[in-house]
Amino acid sequence: MNNIFKSILRKIFRRKIIKNFNKYCPRKEGHVLLYYKTDYYSLGGLLEDRSHTNEWESYEIAKVFNQLGFWVDIADRTISKNDIEKLEDKYDVFFGIGAGDSGQYFVDIAKKLTKAKKILYALGPEPNLSNRITKERHDYFLKRHPGSDIVVRRLIKEVDIDESMKFVDAIVTNCNEWGIEGYKKFEKPIERVWLSSFPSLRTTFAEIKEKDQTKFLYFGGNGNITKGLDLAIEAFAKLPHLELYIGAPKTEEDFNIVINPIIDNTPNIKFIGFMDVKSEKFSEISSKCAYVILPSSSEGCATSVTTCMRRGLVPIVTEESGVDIGNFGFLLKSIKVGDLVEQISEVSNLDNKDYVRRSVLSYIESQKYTQSYFSHTLEKALLTILSNIHAK
Repeated sequence: MNNIFKSILRKIFRRKIIKNFNKYCPRKEGHVLLYYKTDYYSLGGLLEDRSHTNEWESYEIAKVFNQLGFWVDIADRTISKNDIEKLEDKYDVFFGIGAGDSGQYFVDIAKKLTKAKKILYALGPEPNLSNRITKERHDYFLKRHPGSDIVVRRLIKEVDIDESMKFVDAIVTNCNEWGIEGYKKFEKPIERVWLSSFPSLRTTFAEIKEKDQTKFLYFGGNGNITKGLDLAIEAFAKLPHLELYIGAPKTEEDFNIVINPIIDNTPNIKFIGFMDVKSEKFSEISSKCAYVILPSSSEGCATSVTTCMRRGLVPIVTEESGVDIGNFGFLLKSIKVGDLVEQISEVSNLDNKDYVRRSVLSYIESQKYTQSYFSHTLEKALLTILSNIHAK
């Protein structure tokens, strides 16, 4: 089923609110309102071949609450204020997104549910911090390309996190320690979960040994400047002996006007476009590339990187990417183009035995970014928060 058809199905069949989800609840102890996505519930098996793992995660959150003794009502993130007015003030727990614009109604719902304990599901860094570093990245772009007419994308405009925190009892987040640090100022309990990558992705030791250390993959979605695509392109333009494959949508025309001339005159940079991780193209490119590079400035957890780790690629990332790289990945300590050139060149000359070791460890670490580990860490997080609330 192609993505366009699935998008049409979502719009037709999506339900704003689903009530009394109790499929996995052995005994009802309470009721939860989940504010996230209803697509998986609305279309069920039709979305089994899903385009984004958050559809499964929304379903799994309700399932875990069920197993802990809670019935769940699910409000889609496209809910309206009129829908919110109709909500009953009957819930024991409100668990909802609210760190990005898709969670813009977190406060409205929290105000409505006076009896519920509120858990913020923070799928990204603290919004004020995220906005500041996003603007800094665009400023750096304009410094290198003065006069460019560039839209500042991925700013969070619909969320007042300081207002949200007046209602929050605890935070569950996908952020690593860098992202968690931004929330500590609110003095709320914080629990971490690990998001899932696509479960079917695997690699083999034979593939790992055959990877080419001169080949790098940039794999990301929209928000090219925020994610550092411009930096990767400008760095590899100065490294003609290395190849950069770009798996990203080519939809930002203002960005393309500035960057396309660089790509067109740089044969070692190959713009592939959007790649479905289940496609032969992704399998082909991820099998020959040795590294995945993402100089991003603001992520909760860059699942594009963890997806590539499932294929044995070694991550080269910024701290802000939200990916733990242990003793196998490489941290980009500076995003200045000249510094990136130096760091990338050094990595490409890694001893092959050391590379194989790092690739194996990258794949092992990717086991944390699986559905089973998401479920495990979510259950642990919820039990910790609920027990602390009960103890008060």
